[in-house]
Amino acid sequence: MPVYKLEPLEAMEGHGDWRASHITMAVWLRARDSEDARQKMALATTTTIEGYEVGQVIPYSPWLNSTVVSCDEDVSRDVPDGVALLSNGKTISL
Repeated sequence: MPVYKLEPLEAMEGHGDWRASHITMAVWLRARDSEDARQKMALATTTTIEGYEVGQVIPYSPWLNSTVVSCDEDVSRDVPDGVALLSNGKTISL
């Protein structure tokens, strides 16, 4: 499977959807296609939303939103199956 890089878009770093993820940096992972890569990150980073009030818009995973996060094939990193490599060098399980 190819490696995909998912990266927060610069202008969208403060977007409200980031409240729905505990990871907010670039990541690399193996996936069948870009949709699969986005789904894997959304599932791996889902978090409880704090400070939510009735009537507010519920944040949508930023990893699924192409206006917030780019997702492109990237051969610059070798990433094992089943993990996401974070830009800080750490990994998380998928």
